[in-house]
Amino acid sequence: MPSLLALAVPAVLLLGLSACAQQGHTDGPDLADPGAGPGTWTEITGSPLSGRDDPVVANVAGELVVVGGYAGPGCPPGADCAYVQDDERDGAAYSFTTHTWHAIADAPEPVAGWTSPAVVGDRLYLLVEGALLSWDSSEDAWRERPVPGHARGRGLDLTVDGRRLILTSGSDEHGVLPDRTFDTRTGEWSELPPNPLAPSFDRTITATPAGLVLTADALDAGGNPVDPSLVHAAVLAPGATTWRELPLTGQLASGPWSWTGTRLVAPVLGGADGGEVDDYGRTIPFGGRLDPMSGAWSPLPPAPTEGTRAWPVQALAGARMVMAGWLYDDAAGTWTRLPRPAEAPEEPGPAIWAGPRLLVYGGGSWQGETYVRSTNAWMLSR
Repeated sequence: MPSLLALAVPAVLLLGLSACAQQGHTDGPDLADPGAGPGTWTEITGSPLSGRDDPVVANVAGELVVVGGYAGPGCPPGADCAYVQDDERDGAAYSFTTHTWHAIADAPEPVAGWTSPAVVGDRLYLLVEGALLSWDSSEDAWRERPVPGHARGRGLDLTVDGRRLILTSGSDEHGVLPDRTFDTRTGEWSELPPNPLAPSFDRTITATPAGLVLTADALDAGGNPVDPSLVHAAVLAPGATTWRELPLTGQLASGPWSWTGTRLVAPVLGGADGGEVDDYGRTIPFGGRLDPMSGAWSPLPPAPTEGTRAWPVQALAGARMVMAGWLYDDAAGTWTRLPRPAEAPEEPGPAIWAGPRLLVYGGGSWQGETYVRSTNAWMLSR
């Protein structure tokens, strides 16, 4: 979910760019600086859950909901650990109204770290191994539904499109699989029109008013990434039966994307020039901005250097998004460093936006040979 702290560039892309140079610009102001002013941190204590890595977090019916994750032994940085990944089923919710925690019913199946959450109305949907789980917040009850055969593996993602869910296959490397929709009202599955960008990898589908936007990196006839692997895109307009391909973009990372109301933004820091072996002759950025109506692509405004003294949080929603610990405001075109709150762990846990509030749950720090997980949350609000 890979750590939420990690740069959201797909692993296969990172392997291909391991020898490449990265671009960077000057650092921006701290959120804590006087005058920087988007908000202050508040620590939220009292979670009934044990410490764990990478639980699912979501904003459901006015509450911060935390489910599952991994509570086993920690693996020291640089170590090669072979622990059995016994994931948790329990969960809890924090009310933004009463400012209190309460336990919720256990999920019927283990919920692995970085499971993709989707929220429709007052229900939370989770795709776990072999099943689609839904939690009804009004009844505090889980329901388990079967999924199509190909959805029983990993590498799948859930996206919300109105009242339906989009189930996206992440890669065509082991065969082209159909992307599917799930109608949350009828409980029926159906297939989207055929994949227009096959074969490809790092596939994502994002819902916008212009339609579903598919982005991916191309594979050649031998199943290898095209180099440089610029992102391709296509749009499936509402009611359409075929995809409309867009012009090739000028970026390397196929998401994650945030819909700002006017365009898609992938606020991924850094770039690559191909290194000595595959010199591109220029630095190509990982991130960028895409207008799904016109197909116009544009680079991000001058961004900070990747990894420069920020608390590496990631959370995308609307025109304000945090990536690698930098808050990017697309309306203003500005970047602001996210400082670590006092007493917060060095490695933050997963984060979400809930309206104007940014919430970070848990995380951990190594204290000598002991890995200490936090059960607190931190909220940044105006």
